[in-house]
Amino acid sequence: MNIDKVFIPILFLILLSWGCSGGDNTEPLNPDPEPVWDKSRTVKVSYITDLSGNNPFTVNTYSTIASFLKGSDSHLILLDKSNVRSASPRLNPGASIAVASDRVPLFVSTSRSSDSYIGNTILFSRPLRQMELTQITEDCRLMKTRIELRPGLSMNVATLSFNKEEQIKLASQVLKKEIEQSVLITGTIRRDQLSIFEVTISEILQEGLYNLDIFENSNRDSIYCVYVIGSRKWKFRNGIETSVQNNIKSILLEVEYLK
Repeated sequence: MNIDKVFIPILFLILLSWGCSGGDNTEPLNPDPEPVWDKSRTVKVSYITDLSGNNPFTVNTYSTIASFLKGSDSHLILLDKSNVRSASPRLNPGASIAVASDRVPLFVSTSRSSDSYIGNTILFSRPLRQMELTQITEDCRLMKTRIELRPGLSMNVATLSFNKEEQIKLASQVLKKEIEQSVLITGTIRRDQLSIFEVTISEILQEGLYNLDIFENSNRDSIYCVYVIGSRKWKFRNGIETSVQNNIKSILLEVEYLK
């Protein structure tokens, strides 16, 4: 037998087979294109915050923040940690900024100290037609409202911020219910509790059924960070950080509800 004559055809077949397979890492010839961003289906949420966990709103910041907000077209504006002081002297920075910026305020608490309610003031461009508060703990609430993205398209958007680890666990079933109903949820959370939040979400929802995004602000050492979570119908499109005054920043989140 002529071994060379047998070997050459076999080698040819092996090379042909390998070449046709293309290897395991070959990219598809026609990958699915990235969906075009439809801005008419996009929710805009703005945070005014320093992400320190402290109340950054003092009387000398009111006018600057109000002037900044007059040019905003966000559906929701959150004055993060605009705490309401119940002891004397009583202070409500969110209400003062709302009046100066011609907005309608709604205070949503996350916790309470000895002399103040800690939370966010949410500013709207017009009075709410409907709103729902869900109690997480004695002083922590989820606020949900319906936002008109364009004529004929309205979606439910909720805010829920966390100050304590126990709030994350207690909110799990509420989060599950809202996400399964395609509600977009956003809020602030301590960075050192972010891993607990991620694990909690993974325990209540199957992988691939939700999108969780954390906005990476310029100060990666900030005590708090901003999150946004929703079903796979929600796609985070953009985040913009802008300086407002001193350490106070505006963080704009843009999230599209896919077709």
